[in-house]
Amino acid sequence: MHIRRGITAAALAAVTATAGITLAAPAAYASNTTSSTVYKFYPGGGYKSTRTGEIDFVVTTTRDSKGDLVSASGTLSGHNNIQGQALGINMNFTQPYASGSSAGFTLTGKVVLQACIAKKLPVCGPSGTITFTDTVLKYGPQTPATAKSSNGNLWPIFSTP
Repeated sequence: MHIRRGITAAALAAVTATAGITLAAPAAYASNTTSSTVYKFYPGGGYKSTRTGEIDFVVTTTRDSKGDLVSASGTLSGHNNIQGQALGINMNFTQPYASGSSAGFTLTGKVVLQACIAKKLPVCGPSGTITFTDTVLKYGPQTPATAKSSNGNLWPIFSTP
């Protein structure tokens, strides 16, 4: 019996038809998944309960294929309102850092807000510190982020659900 070695036209067509298709790895070998949650906070101040800007607290988590926490990190960013109001604010950010143990991590970051008489003038008034925290558990969901003002009367902080 003689075995023919070579590629038949049908085999060549099958290889050509599947070119460019990526095969998915089995679930047992799935890689880590990364997700981010954005929490929006609005510092008050100025006239009555005017929102004078927006601060975004982004929490990024990486979990393995079993859903266990691998890492957690966060970033803070923000801006003044653009309406041209007389009251402006300066924002100085201290980026979040993670602390905790193998059971989970707490991310803590701060923003120092300082009132200015006009956005473009360097005449500035009282300041306040807003502390942002979020706890990410090793097994299970993370808690919603919170923000606490060092002076809630002068610098209230609002959030949206």
